[in-house]
Amino acid sequence: MFKNVVLIAILLFLHTGAAQAADYTDSVVQDGDTREFQVHIPDSVAGQKNLPVVIVLHGGGGTAKGVRAQTGMDAVADKNGFITVYPEGTEGMIGNFRTWNAGHCCGTAARKNIDDVAFISSMIDALVKKYAIDSKRVYATGHSNGAMMSYRLACELSDKIAAIAPNSGQRVFDNCHPKRPVAIMHIHGTADPCALYNGGAECGGCFSQMLGFSLPDDKWACPPVKDIVKEHALMNGCSAETKTVFTKGAVTCKQYQGCPANAVVELCSIEGEGHRWPGTDDVGPAVCKDDPSKRSCLKYTGIVGPANHDINGGEFMWNFFKNYHLP
Repeated sequence: MFKNVVLIAILLFLHTGAAQAADYTDSVVQDGDTREFQVHIPDSVAGQKNLPVVIVLHGGGGTAKGVRAQTGMDAVADKNGFITVYPEGTEGMIGNFRTWNAGHCCGTAARKNIDDVAFISSMIDALVKKYAIDSKRVYATGHSNGAMMSYRLACELSDKIAAIAPNSGQRVFDNCHPKRPVAIMHIHGTADPCALYNGGAECGGCFSQMLGFSLPDDKWACPPVKDIVKEHALMNGCSAETKTVFTKGAVTCKQYQGCPANAVVELCSIEGEGHRWPGTDDVGPAVCKDDPSKRSCLKYTGIVGPANHDINGGEFMWNFFKNYHLP
């Protein structure tokens, strides 16, 4: 009898959708394929409901596990009380080389026209049902190809995404017609050699350099960062006028004026930073953790450019995200 009571109590607790502190690997089926994502729920929010969630999208050639280590977002979640989610992109021809279909980029995902927007939408629905997230406080960030994908989400999934914070990657998707304006904070190093700050006919190419041979679809045309951010500001109903709202060291954030209260747009430029996640060591290949002096590590850092530690990227993004929610 006692065991039955305990079982019923557990089932009732689980039915409430209250968050269970742990790390999970979960999946949804999208277009016949099983698509995985990792979920981190901090101990500090155990048993709580209606929690905000930050979706973190890995870069081209990356993985969910890799971007967790690269960004340090779990620690930011632990400190600030939100859930982090790390979806897996589409695996390519070379090992675990995963990409997102962000439009004109990247890799297998773009070449096969994988519907990553539908995947993320289904994932959000699953998170609402299973992990007690607040559907009005869903945010997306990403690095490089993941940043590009976050822009596509702002364009095509604005009814589920409250705000985005792309890092080191601009929009490469042409037809942007959001259902509602989405708040945006774009972070980008001015010395980024992979996703060129000033745009160009041939962005990318960094993975080919690292591997020592040309990969298909490793280069694409990208617009200047300032142009894309301004375009979204005007799309949101902001004016073309900007105001500096933050400065620290090499970091300067300029916010567009007159934006709707829930759809602010700003650009945070980091002078001299390369293709990096700000505030972390971002050591690249796993072997670099053991020996940063290894030839492959030195090659990696030479390709992606300098790091910057004037801000912690994850903390900085969360301080932006927490101000916004869906209507």
